[in-house]
Amino acid sequence: MSMMLVESALALALLAAPLPIVQIDSQEPISCLSPDETRDAVAEGRVIQPVQASRHARHAAPGEVVRIRLCRQGEDYVYVVTTLKRDGRVARVTLEGQSGKVATIR
Repeated sequence: MSMMLVESALALALLAAPLPIVQIDSQEPISCLSPDETRDAVAEGRVIQPVQASRHARHAAPGEVVRIRLCRQGEDYVYVVTTLKRDGRVARVTLEGQSGKVATIR
């Protein structure tokens, strides 16, 4: 198959399957909760336990969790987890507060 046909087939495949649009710059500002506010949110069942969030973050960005914060982003809760990898690099994982689903990794 010629290179032109392969490129055309790839372009058609990409157009046929719509990709999610992620607008990083349009995110609302994040404001983090105090330890007391975090305990209240967990106790009331509004978010998952921090230890669960830590597990999700370590799975997404393997390393040692050095910081975990519960924050508000607009009306939603998010966990912001900082991990330190073995090679010394730092990753910041943002998780949805209720589900623990990974939102971003930086």
